[in-house]
Amino acid sequence: MNGAGKHAAWLLAAALVCATLHAATPEIGWQVRPGPDHSVHSSEPFEAVALSWSASSETSVRLRSSEDGIHWSEWLAVSADDDLTDRSAGRYLTAITHFGGPRRHLEISGNRPFERLNVTMFPPPQPRRRVASRSVAIGPLTARSRNDWGCPDGDAAPLWKPAYTTVTHAVVHHTAGSNSLLDWEAEVRNIWYFHTFGNAWGDIGYNYLIDPNGVIYEGRAGGPGAIGAHFSCRNTNTVGVALLGTFTSGLPTAAALDSLKSLLAALCARNSIDPAAFAYHAPSALNVPTIIGHREGNGSSLTCTRTECPGNALYAMLPAIRSDVAALRLHMPTRKRSIRP
Repeated sequence: MNGAGKHAAWLLAAALVCATLHAATPEIGWQVRPGPDHSVHSSEPFEAVALSWSASSETSVRLRSSEDGIHWSEWLAVSADDDLTDRSAGRYLTAITHFGGPRRHLEISGNRPFERLNVTMFPPPQPRRRVASRSVAIGPLTARSRNDWGCPDGDAAPLWKPAYTTVTHAVVHHTAGSNSLLDWEAEVRNIWYFHTFGNAWGDIGYNYLIDPNGVIYEGRAGGPGAIGAHFSCRNTNTVGVALLGTFTSGLPTAAALDSLKSLLAALCARNSIDPAAFAYHAPSALNVPTIIGHREGNGSSLTCTRTECPGNALYAMLPAIRSDVAALRLHMPTRKRSIRP
């Protein structure tokens, strides 16, 4: 599909998803189309935002925020998130930017013209009344279920019916957001909202997420074998695991790494994958390790984005992670492959 076709397809998908936008609970997030001056003045407080816009070429965008409209923060440069952005279609999206406190006013500027600016706003985290704790099993591990972390759609994904695949590769990501938050459950909900409505994906893209405390969260609805939205438009035959945070230079916590290795070992056991092997990934036409970073997709002419994910620091750890996963994998039973109808 050419750039114009991709852009038209994105607009159609966005229109279909936005038609149900008001069904999303406002305590999770909401979307605003700024005025001609690219400013937002909100009646409700927000603590974080993510941006999307259309442009014919790369545009440097910055923002500043205020609680009272009088005293403003310094201008902060925001970069397009390579995991989400499709430059060939002229569609740019950022990761989530946190301000560390409530704001009501936002100003945005760019060094080149851009249009269709959309701001996804996230409220300050609020204590949530937990229902009875629910988890999902992944081999010997457990993950917090979608119901447990407060997904508004629960176990379902009414905007994107799950489809299934045989998993041959595990793809490691970072979410390119903050590394120091007090409420990681709220961040998972933020990502769900932005992927579902801001990206028009209908659900969260990753199959699993891991926070710095090592807590594993169930992501994409549908259970084992559900196809996510995380590997540059070539998601079939993959499972996506994202560490919450940015790992361009800083390293993940020991707890997050331990959970990542254990989860990858369990997923390899479930899908009869040798974590130390190379295998052909047909959708991307790449022969790559069975545990890869998202950026491995850059080597294919069939993928739709070019990315630095999962960050230089985490990417450099992947050879050691594969070795550790292979050692853990030896002690886990292998299950026969199964695909849901």
